Amino acid sequence: MKLKTRVFVLSLPVPLLLLALAASAQWEKKPYAEWSEKDAQKVLNDSPWGKSQVFSTPGEMFRSPTTGRQGTATRTEPNPAQALHLNFRMRFLSARPIRQAYSRLVELRQKSGMNEQAAAQLKQFVSGEFLEYVIIAVTCDSQEAGANTQQAMSLLNTRGTADLKNNTFLETKGGHRVFLQEFQPPHQDGIGARFIFPRLVDGKPFITPEAEEIHFVSELSGNYRLDRRYKIKDMMFDGKLEY
Repeated sequence: MKLKTRVFVLSLPVPLLLLALAASAQWEKKPYAEWSEKDAQKVLNDSPWGKSQVFSTPGEMFRSPTTGRQGTATRTEPNPAQALHLNFRMRFLSARPIRQAYSRLVELRQKSGMNEQAAAQLKQFVSGEFLEYVIIAVTCDSQEAGANTQQAMSLLNTRGTADLKNNTFLETKGGHRVFLQEFQPPHQDGIGARFIFPRLVDGKPFITPEAEEIHFVSELSGNYRLDRRYKIKDMMFDGKLEY
């Protein structure tokens, strides 16, 4: 089966409207079927498998001068055309806890319940095995509307593999790198863009417990360089290294 088809099969059956909350929850102490929405958001945005990167611009850059009687600038006013804070969320979609969090959000937001087919799709989504690929899903959000928000989001919709393959990589201890194999723009499932990397290098897992850390880097544009580190010792889940 082709890579695009295999990855698309693991999409969620219904769209998500992901909240940009960084909630505090003891998600590791109870099964995901008992997670609250805050628990699930904690896994997605602030956990060993999900990190957030905030791009902030000083307020002065978003203010427009007002002119006094003599034509001199007297004070500044907020410029609503720009947002002050942009949040990029970077999640190991190939890690089961992230898929559990997405699945739990779908369940919680289906007020009228789910039919058997949708429930089966969610179960398959959570239990799927990633034997050949490591996939990082990336979304962008902001609580402030602004032109730069739309610009940042459009990057995820307009970039291609050719644009990113030479400046997007995973890095482990000792500077060992594996570069992007394929980029997929966001689907209609709310998961975000997929950054797909080979799981094996020379027939062996690229990521091992001895690697200590996974460093994800992607130069989306001159203004947005995604850069987050994940501690491997913290990525154990149910006795298994999940990534």
